Amino acid sequence: MIFEDAHTLKAPMLDLIERLSVRGERPRRVLIVVLARTELLEQRPTWGSSSSNSVLIRMETLSRDESVQLARHAGGGHVGEVEAIEIAERAGGNPYFIIETTGMLMPSSVGADGHGPRSVPPTVQAVVSARLDAMEPRLRDLARRSSVFRYAFDVNELRFVDEDATAEEVQQLEDAEILVRDQQPGALQRWRMRHSTLKDVVYGSLPKRERERLHQRVAQSLLDSGHPSLAADHLELAAAAALDLDPNNRALPDRAVDALQVAGDRARRRMESRTAIDRYQRALAMAGQEARWAAREARILAGMGEAHYWLGEYAAASTALNRAVEIGEACQDAFALALALRFLGDIAINYEADVNKAERLLNRSVLAAEELGDPWAIVRSLLFVGWVPWTRQRFDESEKVWRRALSLVDPKDHWARVRALTALSINRYEMRDLEAALQLIEEARTIAEETGDQFSVANTLVQKARLLDDLGRGAEALPCFDRGISIFGGLGARWEMADARAARGIAYRNLGRLDQAEEDLRFAIRTAEELGDRQLPPWTWRNLAKVAELRGDKAAAEELLKRSRDAESRGPH
Repeated sequence: MIFEDAHTLKAPMLDLIERLSVRGERPRRVLIVVLARTELLEQRPTWGSSSSNSVLIRMETLSRDESVQLARHAGGGHVGEVEAIEIAERAGGNPYFIIETTGMLMPSSVGADGHGPRSVPPTVQAVVSARLDAMEPRLRDLARRSSVFRYAFDVNELRFVDEDATAEEVQQLEDAEILVRDQQPGALQRWRMRHSTLKDVVYGSLPKRERERLHQRVAQSLLDSGHPSLAADHLELAAAAALDLDPNNRALPDRAVDALQVAGDRARRRMESRTAIDRYQRALAMAGQEARWAAREARILAGMGEAHYWLGEYAAASTALNRAVEIGEACQDAFALALALRFLGDIAINYEADVNKAERLLNRSVLAAEELGDPWAIVRSLLFVGWVPWTRQRFDESEKVWRRALSLVDPKDHWARVRALTALSINRYEMRDLEAALQLIEEARTIAEETGDQFSVANTLVQKARLLDDLGRGAEALPCFDRGISIFGGLGARWEMADARAARGIAYRNLGRLDQAEEDLRFAIRTAEELGDRQLPPWTWRNLAKVAELRGDKAAAEELLKRSRDAESRGPH
């Protein structure tokens, strides 16, 4: 599989490519090649590194001599030495720029014999503009309209922006090297712009009034076909054009913000956290001056904070969530407050190790949810509240909180039911009622599998695996651990991944597989330290010490126990 110009892709597609490369539940062999400019890693430094077998190859620009040689070769004998040197110097070592510039100097571009007056265009953008200007007006207009599509399109979709477009005209644009076929076996033939620079120049030549109109048409067709997230992308571009034309008219920009918020919420609920953050950031960028932000922006910030939280980016999460609380209190929006305070409370436990602060924040979250009168919000806040007494090892109290949450769950709220049952199972595990804990998690896992919520599936599998290991059924536990860890890896849920691997490490140790045990436990500690988490390290160091003991290395075991005690002193209290 080959993906070109990945730096131009939005977060949903980048997340999908990453998931394709993550080791799945079943073995598969696939080679994925992704071509991108350095901007991709500047924006997402760790992108692509989640694969167990990835290689990063940095392609340097061509040298001056290599550039001259390419210009000569591309010119096929029609480009002289002086012109080849001039092309090489202006192209900056970019092969695409060299090919495009050379193409402008070929006989077909300057006359039948190739000896007409000609000069090297100053930039590749000038080359593309010149090629566009030389086209027949009808094809030029069609090329411009086709540039509004973000990725690929078929002839039927092209007719959304140009009712008179024909397959023959598309073929002419392909022959002119404006469009290329986007091969998708078994699907209707699609096309896309040949290169991102080409697309940028062609799109830039489209009048802004026309951009506004065409993007709205594409957005409406996507909404009509049930694709609100894709429609949000086009409404955003339509709004950008509208603001350039009239900065005081907020009608279309506000519509775009609403659409991006919906798209962000959809991604967040599917645990596509990186995609959600991207949508929310773009919504806020379109929302106008911060002084005018109100309930809508508070909810966007709260959603963004939650997405950062699931990625283990606690500092970024806290910044967004605290701003959501500030705006939510100013405009008295109970929804934003219930959501933001809920995750700030959990961060206070795991990241700041301040249980008292967590208790205050989570109690405020419950009050906001009750003011809202929404059972879904109340249940979710209660699910978080239960971790305060649980952290204090007051398991009877946490049992009452989670039982209350379970009793309030809406029959359609499968996510909350799974979470409540999972929390109760964890609580029963700590109370050493293993059979009851196993029964609860089996009920939760069945619901998660039926609804297809992969995050919940992974959570329930890992909890079931812990119980099986504790019951002396380690061989049965490992497949559950493996599947849960694979899912967490695909979702980018780093804290959950670390927690699961620590638990699997204990199972490996109990089975006498000490090397694998140490690998998992050290991975968990390393990840927890990277995240700034204070919940995992104490017991993970302690279990790593037991591995050292089993190897007969008492000195190492003592050192690891010391680290466990140090971590415990900094843990939640």
